[in-house]
Amino acid sequence: MVLLILQANMTRFMNSSIFIDTSALIAIMNKKDQYHARAIDIFTATAKGKNSIIITSHVFAETITRIERKVSVKQAILAGKMLLNNNGIKIIIPQEDIIDSAWNIFQKYQDQEFSFVECISFAVMKEMRITKAFAFDKHFKIVGFETL
Repeated sequence: MVLLILQANMTRFMNSSIFIDTSALIAIMNKKDQYHARAIDIFTATAKGKNSIIITSHVFAETITRIERKVSVKQAILAGKMLLNNNGIKIIIPQEDIIDSAWNIFQKYQDQEFSFVECISFAVMKEMRITKAFAFDKHFKIVGFETL
């Protein structure tokens, strides 16, 4: 398990990282998801590359909760184990400054339907200078990130 507290020196990840959103993680882990096959292909290609794969502790929690509710507790436990035991996935624990940035984003884009978890993701990506998100929703594009 690789847990990292986001601090100013985390910019070493920069553009070699790809942020994975809840929508992509659910698609990977739920065979009934409309994007499952595409998600597997993208994840496989991403994992083979020299990219760091980044999620936040908030995305982890949201993913496990949604899988538990939409699929099963058993599948949620398998998903959690896969995320926690994969050394290629780094789980970022945002600190107060990131939460403050996320709150500013949430207020700035109040005309959009961004969840606060998404705003935390946006703030982490901006802080770490990550430009690419593996996501199946339009919200990342609205804020200016490239989606896979």
